[in-house]
Amino acid sequence: MIKSLRGLILDFLKRIYPREIEELEIIAVFYQYYRDTEIRQALAYLADKGYVDVKKVVIPYNKRRYRTLYKITPKGIDLLDGEIVDDTVLPPEDA
Repeated sequence: MIKSLRGLILDFLKRIYPREIEELEIIAVFYQYYRDTEIRQALAYLADKGYVDVKKVVIPYNKRRYRTLYKITPKGIDLLDGEIVDDTVLPPEDA
């Protein structure tokens, strides 16, 4: 199940590429089917593997808080396109 979530997240990020998207927006998309902890773990895993870039941006009016932005990398797109094989990520069938 987590493998398919990773693939769904990558597919979602590929569809909005080259735009970055906030972590909470990604959670909102998948929250109906997955717990927020599962989504965050999947995002962290994809970042560790180099399939997504993560950028933390300080909120201007509150320097102690930040937004986390995600963007698919070329390596992540290659994985979805079948150029790279990774058994830990299950791309959607229609990707």
